[in-house]
Amino acid sequence: MERQDPLLALGRLDGRLTHSPARTAWSIRARFEGAAIAACNAGAPTDANAIEAWIAGSGSPPRASEGLNDPLGVAAIIHYFFASLEPGTGNRDRQVRRLLRGLFDSEAEASTWSGADLVHYGPLWRGLRAIAEERGLEPSVGSIAERLAQMARLITRAADHSELFATLPDGRAIRFGRDYPRAWLVMAMVPVLLQRSGLSANLLPSLVPRHKFLCSSIAEWCDLLTECLSRQAPAAALALEGFEREMAQLKDRYRRTSRSRLTDAAELRIALPSITRNKLAIAVNATPAGAGYLMRQLER
Repeated sequence: MERQDPLLALGRLDGRLTHSPARTAWSIRARFEGAAIAACNAGAPTDANAIEAWIAGSGSPPRASEGLNDPLGVAAIIHYFFASLEPGTGNRDRQVRRLLRGLFDSEAEASTWSGADLVHYGPLWRGLRAIAEERGLEPSVGSIAERLAQMARLITRAADHSELFATLPDGRAIRFGRDYPRAWLVMAMVPVLLQRSGLSANLLPSLVPRHKFLCSSIAEWCDLLTECLSRQAPAAALALEGFEREMAQLKDRYRRTSRSRLTDAAELRIALPSITRNKLAIAVNATPAGAGYLMRQLER
């Protein structure tokens, strides 16, 4: 995609999302996109479709079988990325969080599939989140770059130890080398920093820089952010436009009533096309049988 002015591209996406009828669906999908970028940055490549299928109940955890040599588990990456978005403000953000929590307990899944990674990354992630929540951010790329550089210094200090040791709940001792990936955690903080700084009114989860390494200066962080906004914000705006077209078609096909959940189910399937009957029942507060009826109606 052609490179655009970063702040203009960000403003167009943010402004359109504020009043978009597809905001909830886009926000859900954007979380999957951001989590997939974070996983690729961490050296455990996956895509948003694999994450969506897992959360929707129709797939296994991404890379559960072929990712035995990955530096860390995708489940831990998804948990920490979702947790990094928690400070996001706004009613829609809270609604999306409640919906996804009902469908998917990221911490429990990470404990099952990536327990050692939770032990290792927990203290470092909490330190980075504390830096992200500090006051003083200004609505500028430079201010966010300074905050990212501060996070990078914490990462560097944490990597000064030749080896780290930890003990799992079952008593096993684990060891982590200096080359264990950490930079992905800093990249994952960018969406919430954009909102906290005031550069975006909305939480934009898919705007995670595609970069595996720490930058060495504030100027490099500025360049990385500029590149991210210039290329990824326009792509996110196109995705939002596509969701809006799908929503417009739903309004022609289904009529919303006070009792029918068909429109709600149809809107949810835009973001979660792989959702199973049981997961749909949770999302729309219906019985499994009622969810099955809704799915049959949607597939007619």
